[in-house]
Parts: sequence; C-alpha cells; structure tokens
Amino acid sequence: MLLGVDTGGTFTDFVVLENGRLRFHKELSTPDDPFRAIARGIAQLGLDADGLHLVHGSTVATNAILERKGARVLFVTNEGFEDMLAIGRQSRQALYDLRPASRHHLLPDGTLGIRGRIGANGEEVQKLDASGLEILAKRAGAYDAVAVCLLFSFLNPAHEKRIGECLDGKVTFSSLSHEVMAEHREYERASTTFLNAYVGPLVRHYLERIRDHLAPRHFFIMHSGGGVMDADLASRQAVKLVLSGPAGGIVAAEAVCRQLGLGKALTFDMGGTSTDVSLIDGAPARITSGQMAGMPVAVPMMDIHTIGAGGGSIAWIDDAGLPRLGPESAGADPGPACYGRGGSLPTVTDAHVVLGRIPAQIRLGGHMPLDIGAAMGALKAFGHSLGLDVWQAAKAVIDLANEHMLGALRVVSVQKGHDPSEFALICFGGAGGLHACDLAELLGCQSIVLPLACGAFSALGMIVGKRQADFSLSRRIALYDTHAKERLLEVFDSLKERARGQLPGLKLDYHLQCDIGYVGQGFHLTVPFGGETDAMVRQFLSLHEQLYGHLLDRDVEVVTMRLTAIAETPTLQWPASDICNGLSRPVAYSEVMGCGRVPHYRRDQLEWGTCVEGPALILEDTSTFWLKAGWCLQVVEHGHIMIKRGKR
Repeated sequence: MLLGVDTGGTFTDFVVLENGRLRFHKELSTPDDPFRAIARGIAQLGLDADGLHLVHGSTVATNAILERKGARVLFVTNEGFEDMLAIGRQSRQALYDLRPASRHHLLPDGTLGIRGRIGANGEEVQKLDASGLEILAKRAGAYDAVAVCLLFSFLNPAHEKRIGECLDGKVTFSSLSHEVMAEHREYERASTTFLNAYVGPLVRHYLERIRDHLAPRHFFIMHSGGGVMDADLASRQAVKLVLSGPAGGIVAAEAVCRQLGLGKALTFDMGGTSTDVSLIDGAPARITSGQMAGMPVAVPMMDIHTIGAGGGSIAWIDDAGLPRLGPESAGADPGPACYGRGGSLPTVTDAHVVLGRIPAQIRLGGHMPLDIGAAMGALKAFGHSLGLDVWQAAKAVIDLANEHMLGALRVVSVQKGHDPSEFALICFGGAGGLHACDLAELLGCQSIVLPLACGAFSALGMIVGKRQADFSLSRRIALYDTHAKERLLEVFDSLKERARGQLPGLKLDYHLQCDIGYVGQGFHLTVPFGGETDAMVRQFLSLHEQLYGHLLDRDVEVVTMRLTAIAETPTLQWPASDICNGLSRPVAYSEVMGCGRVPHYRRDQLEWGTCVEGPALILEDTSTFWLKAGWCLQVVEHGHIMIKRGKR
C-alpha cells in the first residue's frame, strides 16, 4: 500500500494506491503541529500505518525559514570571516534606490572564528588551533545546532572533520559544509550550511515523531530535486526539503506529459496559500541553487517560481485606495470567510463562491460545508470601499488573482525565451481549475490538462517519485588540458562511490553534468557530460551564444562536476479510473454570474471519451473546474481531462 502525503499551508492532501485503486482525501492543515492533520487523515482513510509505504512532502523546513522559527545556531568559520553571512554579496535589488530597505535576512545567534587555514590548492597553510577547539567545545552546548564552514573545505575537509569530531556528543545537530555542499563560493556554501543547521533540529524532531507514532513500514521524503530520500537522511540534510511539497507536483506533471505524449507544458499549481509555476520542455527545468528568505540555497532543485497568491489570499485596500491581493493568506485557521470558521476578510475562494463558480451546495474536501452568507458579507465590505457591488467586487478579486498568476507564468516562459502558445497548461492544486481557462486565454495557450487527482496532485507525485540522490564537487579542470577527460572521469568515479554508499543495494542510473565557464569568468553554464570534452565545449559555446548573443576568445574550464543517481525501479502504473456507465450527464444546475444556469458534472462519473462544452462546472471532492464558454473538454485514458478551445 502506497500513501503520498503533501502538507500545505491550508490543506494536507492524501493519495492512497491500494490493490490497483486510487483514493484521495483532504484535511485542513494544522500549522501549529502538522503531524495532527496527518494522523487525522490516516484515521479518516481507515489505514493501518504499520503496512504503509509512506512518502511525505513537508513544508516544515520552508516555514521555519520564512517565519524565522528555526533553531539557535552557532556559526563556526575561519578567524577573520565571522561576518561572512552578514556581509553576503552586498547586492542591491534596486540599484538606483537612494534609500534601500534594510536587509532582514537570517543570521546565526552566535559566531566563532578559529585559527587555521586550508589554502586554495587544498594544502594546509596553518594548523587548526587547539585552543579554538576548546572554546568551541565549551560554547556549543548553549546552542541547538552548529554550522561549520571553512575556506576551501571542498578541496580538503580535514579541518572541518576535526571540528565535527570535537562537536560529537556536545550538540544535538551539526552541519559541516563539505557534507552539505562540496562546492566553491564560500558565501553560498556558508549560507546553505547555516540553513541546514537552522532547520535541521526541527525537521529531525518532526520526522522522528511521525516514525515513532505511525511506525510505517517504509518512510521516505520528497526532496527539492524531485526524488525521494530516506527519512533518516532527510533529517541530516534538511535544507534539501525547502521545495519538498511543490516538487511532487512537477514529478507528477512530468509523468502525465509522458502518458499524453506532451513535450511542452507549463505547470500551474494553485493551493490555498501560494501558487507554484514551472516549465517542462522535454523534461522539467532544474537549477542548482535558489533563494530562500533572501539567502542563497545551493542545492539541486526544481526550477519553481512561487508567489503568495492562493485560494486563501486576502484582498485589501492600500493607502492609495487601490485594491491589492496577498501575500497574506487566511490559511487553514480561520480560513476564508466561506469556511464558516470565523474568517471575515475577503479571499479568492470567497469570490468564487459569490460568483457561483464554487457551488454553495458542495462540500470542500468532500465534507466541509460552505457559508455563502459569510462570503457575501466579506466581499460586500471590500466592494463598498471601492464603490462596487458584491458581484463586481468578487470579479475584481478574481482579476487581481489572474494578473498575479499571469505574471508568474510569464517569468518561467516569456522571460526565458519561450512562447506560451506552444505549451499546454497543466493545472492542479485545489484552486487551479478555477483559473485555468482565464490564464490559458491570457497566455495564448490552446490546450489545458486537468490531470487525475488534480486537487491532491502533489501528493500523487510523492508516490510517483523515485529514489534519487545528488552529489557535486568543485574542481577547476581546463578543457584544453590533454588529461581533462581522465581527471573528469576520476571525479565522477568518486561521486559514484558516494552514491553507492548512500543508496546501497540499488541498481543506479547516473546523470552526469558539468558547470562550465570561460577562464576567469564568475558565472557558469551547466551542460551534460557524455564522455567527450570536445562535445561538451561545443555545447557550452552554443548555449552561451543562445543566452548571451556572443562568444569570447578565451579558454574554457570546468568548475564543478555534478552527479544525479536515480534508482532503477519499475515505473508506477497509474490505474485507470472507474467508469460509471450511463452517468455522463449533469447531476445539477446552478446560477453562475454572467453565464445563467450552468450544468454540474461529477468528474468520477464522466466516461472515457465524454465531451462537455462550456460553460460548465466539473466537481470532485478535492477541487472544482470552471469550464468557460468557448472551451470543450474530453476525458482521456487514465482519467485525465484534455480541454481545448472551440466546440467538440
């Protein structure tokens, strides 16, 4: 029995695969203690945790960073570099702003500089000071975790290892930079190592609680790179979970693209708190570093752009009297006004309820009734400030949300040289289907995919993901060197050995890449390594010209080698949805503002091949899809729905 669990800001989603059948479930999240929602959902599903293969996507690491609720960390580095994290790169977001906002990024609770130095060639320049180790041993116990980042430890980790031995038994969690990120650029390495220590104790406690209370047969965690890792390893490499939940949606979307033969797709994941968008062009876009709370996180991750606009995003009026939306969300408690749990501020979900796009008689998550009166009251108060009636106010909120999400989709497509009209729009998340047609029209997309289990799609991605581990090592290797290939293969062999140690007993498939740049250049481009250096140079030059429009008359060098190890396991075969004969007809009708009486269809009662023309509402327990006039949908194999412009 496979169980995928995705903990979001508003809902916790569950997908169960048992005896060839899929079941879906939603529970309101419990942000103060995410485990409670998981335990409640498993009980509601009637599952025996002892027999579960549990794969979990968690926001514990992400929320701890964003809300500044991590552990108390002591940062240890070389003497003279104690302010490394505070200084950063000194980059300015607004270059010509004479009064830039002060930086409020995370900083450690204490720092300690120790004498000793590894040089740029990997050799010891100055021995590690024994008195500094004694001071560290005395101070470490006052902190929840210790982060250690020494210069050039990626070339020679001897000093960091000695500090790690000194910390053994004196602190509950330690984070050593050569274990977290064995790459050059000391600030990025320090930031990533610090964040790993900052969230590590919380993640470890959270995962241990799940293991101790549920005792699943197998327990894995989705990491930011789109693979799954053992929970014990995840507790030591907690920084790799910063995009744990959203990555599951991209993994599931890639599987849907393979099933439907789609080469290009834009993914649109709208939940209750945020919206995540990404691009698939043959394969999902991946990056080797990102940002979190203004700090670099240098771990492999899906290239996901996130904005604070979801179904629970609150509409408000700014000081200039203009309507705004988000990023503040009503969350799960009290939630949007229509939840009937005490919320009084207008949200995107309330606007859909007022307009009739979420019928008042449905049950959210299959069991939660709607309070349309509360939604009307919230939108009426919001509209009064703008001189709008309640329906005009609701439409304004929807338009604001669409503009926010349109901008996000353009970031991952237009701004990177892609034409959105060439891509299908894959919509998922509890609120994604309510905006799909609007966004497709604004982008010029000709088709939309509403995948199976779209309301709990990221949880579905959890059980689709494969065991995967990423490794990297920085070494400068000039590609004009006659021995370059041998040196590259030697490094990759060492990374393969590390992969086999982390994933023992599994047959592994390796993906090799190199970060390449011109000699003396501060930035790089990542290209695949196929075994021949000449081919790799040609790929780099072609990509450089494509992105920057020019080439330089300089030698080319590799700065970092990357290896992704993926366990070769059978591809999960998604079962086809059940067909309910003779029920491909409306189950009800209701008024939708501007469209008159609109038919309702239950998604689980639509036969394969069924065509429905808009306007119509497609209902399921985990989401609602608004099919606008001018669009037509058809149910295809595996229960996915394809939507295209025009009539059947």
